[in-house]
Amino acid sequence: MDWEDPRKALARHGLQPKRQFSQNFLVSREAVERIAIAATSEERPVLEFGPGLGTLTRALLERAPKVTVVEPDPDMRRVLTEDFQDSRREILDGDATTFDIAAWANQESSRITVTGNLPYSVTGAILRNLMTHRDALGHAVIMVQKEVRDRLLAPPGTKEYGALTVFTAADFGVHSVTKVSRGSFHPVPKVDSAVVRLVPHERPLVRHPRAFTILVRAAFTARRKMLRKALRSAIDEGPFLDGLLDAAEIEGTRRGETLTVEDFDRLATLWVTSEAPQR
Repeated sequence: MDWEDPRKALARHGLQPKRQFSQNFLVSREAVERIAIAATSEERPVLEFGPGLGTLTRALLERAPKVTVVEPDPDMRRVLTEDFQDSRREILDGDATTFDIAAWANQESSRITVTGNLPYSVTGAILRNLMTHRDALGHAVIMVQKEVRDRLLAPPGTKEYGALTVFTAADFGVHSVTKVSRGSFHPVPKVDSAVVRLVPHERPLVRHPRAFTILVRAAFTARRKMLRKALRSAIDEGPFLDGLLDAAEIEGTRRGETLTVEDFDRLATLWVTSEAPQR
């Protein structure tokens, strides 16, 4: 892989990292290679969010049939235009949290791969966007804060297990690719990072998404409460709620953090097919 240290590239272009774009440039060649390999494990068009100077873009172009980058910083778009003349690359102005992934995939007439080293302040919004467009994805390989990686992979009953875990697991299989230390970035952030691979389930695990979402949010908003109390914010008829829990074979004394995706789906399905109105 052709390699230019991002710190040298910044100096060459007379630029500095911009706080407004939460720019931390990946300077570890090994980490870049691992991300590129994971993102191009299948020959699909690649959509890269937050390419910055194009360090990962260069590695992707060596392996992928086409790479489209979405970059909000006009200075970085200028750098990408100057440094990448490859006809297989496309440069767009956009926001990873709202970009219409499905529309772009339709233009490519195929499922796509999404990848990127993204601002951690918008990780939740980016994951929600990936969930919204899951049917357009072959898979996604993204850099996240190590703490978020731990939450995504957490088993039920642990302190890291939460609503983010459940919502993500409902749409994707989550796999750890590699850890990335804070020293692998410029400037050096305050946290360590990790790369995860998200693979959409072939079949939906959730039959009634709206009811599922309401119950998961209720359970984790009051995660230290027993389910029969925590879920009262969604289902305010106590005897009816107890009946649903019994039918789902879920003890009302359990806490939401012990329930699996399948448990929440079973409970949501019983609720939807019952007589009780949904809020």
